[in-house]
Amino acid sequence: MEKVILEDRFTTHQKITFLLYIGAPFIIGIVTMLKTNLTSIGFLVLLLFIAIYTFLVSVAFLKRGFVKIDSQLYRGSFVRGRLFFKTKIDISRSPKVSVLKFKKNQKFSWFSMAKPDLATDFNAFEINILNERHTKREAILSLKNKNNIERTINFLTSNFDLKSEVYSPNFN
Repeated sequence: MEKVILEDRFTTHQKITFLLYIGAPFIIGIVTMLKTNLTSIGFLVLLLFIAIYTFLVSVAFLKRGFVKIDSQLYRGSFVRGRLFFKTKIDISRSPKVSVLKFKKNQKFSWFSMAKPDLATDFNAFEINILNERHTKREAILSLKNKNNIERTINFLTSNFDLKSEVYSPNFN
């Protein structure tokens, strides 16, 4: 299994929102249960809450990248360098790979009352697989860090029968 781990799955803002809104009830439940005298069923429920919260924390800190398993390409999510889950990417009809740059923004959910349009702008670098004439493209991953593009293209072109090209559709 060859892999390339590229960047965090979620932004810091998304991690905080995820852990605050979804994780807070579990933390409250755990603290409340620790303050009471627990029976054996209470301990099982406490262990279940701790396991669920641990799972939520590990999901919040996922990193994403690509994995090659048995000559197949997968988009993978990693926790501490270990593959957490994967999604197969069919590259049989897409012999080309290209990177497109987009200007994107993300709104902040916490500041909606004070400044409803508060957002951050960033560049997104979308990795696409293309057909021979570039008329069909499929985005397989979007990256925020420009430094990860070269590593990604090197991994895809050296491990698979993909050729890196500049996106230039030919509809003739």
